[in-house]
Amino acid sequence: MRQKGYFGVRYMFVRRAVTAMLICAAMMTLLTSCSEPVEKKELLAPVVSVGEIGVCERGDIAKLMVKDAHVEGDFEVLSFDADGYIFEIFSNVGDEVGKGDAIAALTSADFEEIMTLEQEIEEIKKENEKRRKYLEAQVKLKEKNGEDAEEERLTCEKEEALMDLKLSQKEARYKKLKEEDIGYNYITAPGDGHVVAVSSSDQGAYITAGTPVAAVATDETGMFISGAYIPEKEAVGYDSFYAIINGKEYPLTYVPVAKDVLASLSAASLSPKSRFTFVTPPGDEVSIGDYAALIVVAAKKENVLTVPVNSVYTDKDGRFVYVILEGDKKERREVVTGLSDGARIEVIEGVREGESVYVEN
Repeated sequence: MRQKGYFGVRYMFVRRAVTAMLICAAMMTLLTSCSEPVEKKELLAPVVSVGEIGVCERGDIAKLMVKDAHVEGDFEVLSFDADGYIFEIFSNVGDEVGKGDAIAALTSADFEEIMTLEQEIEEIKKENEKRRKYLEAQVKLKEKNGEDAEEERLTCEKEEALMDLKLSQKEARYKKLKEEDIGYNYITAPGDGHVVAVSSSDQGAYITAGTPVAAVATDETGMFISGAYIPEKEAVGYDSFYAIINGKEYPLTYVPVAKDVLASLSAASLSPKSRFTFVTPPGDEVSIGDYAALIVVAAKKENVLTVPVNSVYTDKDGRFVYVILEGDKKERREVVTGLSDGARIEVIEGVREGESVYVEN
């Protein structure tokens, strides 16, 4: 029994020792292999996986720019056809007007004399009234004291007659200037609508013919799109314009800003805005004040070969794509590109319709 136990214990000890030696040998092998440099193979073409393949196909492509804009109401600017002085502006911004309603009145250069006469007449009336009261008080005082007031009464009548004569002369001249010599030059509302602007010039201000005095928006005037300024030199180079309003597209026509208007705005340190008219009147679905996404079609091409933008790479040698061949093989192709809309890009040379290209995620 003792001999058998001895061999059993010895066997277990040997088995454990062998196991430990094998583990040490494995660890040494692992450490040795880690210390040796591993040869790295450079990937000449990206690995193609599902969802990373694009197709070379034909289609229309356009380069777009989006700008903020709004729908505004057109209006007619009103001005006098002669030089003169503003007699009065009868309307304020926001007032409703009917066709033919007077907006403002102009007088000729004699307006200054009319204004002077108006002031003089008012002053004469005040002085006359003051003088009459004084003379009447003198007469009453004499009579109260029991004295003869005939002389004072005659003086009073004489001075009153002189004051009335002076006043009548001024009033006659005033009436003649207003009714015979001057007359008035009126500007009137071109139709039913409302006043959108009036001049800040004060009464009596001298203005020349053609100077804007007021602006009226009427039922006959149309709507337009007003947005960020686009110089005419740039606009003529673009393909087209349209607006998206309430989810619907509306073709637009660019309207250049007149040079004299640009000069006036520049002199006043104001920034101009570009105006676009509707090719076709929009109808009731569009209202003044609506937001409009102004779309500038900078360039457009039809039926051209395109690939996804992310399939085109660039290095020191130029632009290229990886064309996917049979068996997931990849071939680098130099390409000549053209117009891009941000998602796809035109390929002028380098690939054929129907070929597949690698697309970088």
